[in-house]
Amino acid sequence: ILFFTACSSKNEVKINEQMKSFSLYKNVVILSAPKTVPSPFSVGLGLGGSLSRHVGVSVGTVLRPDISNDEALNLEKSIAIHNISLQDMIKKEFSNQMKNDSYYKNKYVAFGSDYTVHLFVPKYIIDSSLFSSNARIKIFIDLEILNKNSDVIYTSRVVNDSFSYIESSLLNNKKILQKALLNSIEKSISELIINMKRS
Repeated sequence: ILFFTACSSKNEVKINEQMKSFSLYKNVVILSAPKTVPSPFSVGLGLGGSLSRHVGVSVGTVLRPDISNDEALNLEKSIAIHNISLQDMIKKEFSNQMKNDSYYKNKYVAFGSDYTVHLFVPKYIIDSSLFSSNARIKIFIDLEILNKNSDVIYTSRVVNDSFSYIESSLLNNKKILQKALLNSIEKSISELIINMKRS
């Protein structure tokens, strides 16, 4: 085991040693919220019987029913109604943080690099409190770095909560919604950049 670990660590090339420059791919992919999601609760069903005094037979299964994804769908609808571009917010924040980062500011270019950063949002949700009317927005952001041959050389996923707001305000007030979205995005982009530096 020690021999394998030593060999594998020697062959590993860090992404920051490879990348002299990189740019951001123009399209940030935002996936739509699914209409249903698996329930957090499962139901166990079982049937059993005895063949004799000491022998029994039982059959069981666990069901996890799908439930309506109302909160995520409401958030998606609110973003659309208020004409907020999640894609533009993420691109702008990523560029701002990269341009102001002491390590990456000279590596981050608008175009013409051999490495490209792709950003994806697989889901974004409202995380409601059980004991109050407050809620937070959570945005999941995936980052992939591709080389000029379109090989993925690095991946990272982060998710961060926004500040807490009254849920109805999040959905009905554009300024509060934008503020919450930006807060979650800022934290996530910052974490993605920290993760890149460690790789």
